[in-house]
Amino acid sequence: MTTLRAPISINIHDAHFGIWQDNANDPTFRDDIFLPLLKAMKRRGWVVTADPETLKHYRCLSTSRRLASKGDLRAKIRISGRVIELDYWAETWPIDNTNGRQYDFEKMARMNYLDRLRVQLEMSRLQSWLETLAPIECKVLEAKDLPALQRIERRYAESWHSDKSLGRPVCRHDGNSTSKDGERIVHGATVWYVGHNGRVERGVAYYNINNMWWVVPSVDTLCNLASHEIFCRQPADLRTKQNERARRERLETELALAVRRMDFRRAELLKNILFGAEKVYLIWARDKQAYYRSNYAGYTTDTISAGRYTRAEAESEVGRVPHELEAVGPDGQRVKFERAA
Repeated sequence: MTTLRAPISINIHDAHFGIWQDNANDPTFRDDIFLPLLKAMKRRGWVVTADPETLKHYRCLSTSRRLASKGDLRAKIRISGRVIELDYWAETWPIDNTNGRQYDFEKMARMNYLDRLRVQLEMSRLQSWLETLAPIECKVLEAKDLPALQRIERRYAESWHSDKSLGRPVCRHDGNSTSKDGERIVHGATVWYVGHNGRVERGVAYYNINNMWWVVPSVDTLCNLASHEIFCRQPADLRTKQNERARRERLETELALAVRRMDFRRAELLKNILFGAEKVYLIWARDKQAYYRSNYAGYTTDTISAGRYTRAEAESEVGRVPHELEAVGPDGQRVKFERAA
């Protein structure tokens, strides 16, 4: 393999590993780095395939997009010009983002201990290999050992979005500073949010970018939250956990288990806890040829594992994209609410 003379920059942020070559005209970047990188991952036990979504919708880009798996770990690899990006995640933590775990923030913190070590080892191996090809400059964008405020200051200093006079980005659009309770989020103000444990927590908000805000609940803790996840006014009930999504997913899982075990008394009890006497519907996605799972997250062809939805929920979701979705009533009949209305 030819040794590259142009220097390579490595940017590491959480579970993201970015490779950037300074020389944009070097034609060997793909052959000397991207393809050998995929081969090296295969030798280490990764199963590397085409990204199915890219292959289906953007076939011309498929050769530049790969999806890798190893146990519970997943990695998305892509090349664009002189940039290669690897994003790691694990299929083990509860889904917070309806689009999938790969879109969650703070992926390393969500991984279990062993998966986190495996990802760190992968990054270390990649860095050592790149050092044999060219001079490298490694930048860790998020220094976890620094206090939260220093990490924010470091990000402000590195961001080209920062206002030169203030030394930080400025939120110029009202939509990006509108909180969940309809108030305006002010930089440096005390705010409230729901933590991963479902409890309401308090912190100080600092503007990040677009509709994202840094929230500092303690000296060493830093959260990156969207404006719609933040409360400007203290919620009335701080003692009750705000875990409706997790509660519903757990109850629907127990409902499916009761049906599989033919424990119909327990299934009826769980159904009444979830929906009372209200009729429930399934949501069928024509493009996926599968049903929605609970909380609009994921798909399944198994009617027992499928998520259950009230009429209002099903009607709202089907009405959003009626050409792709339809509801399935309790009797198995397909319902198109826009026609029924």
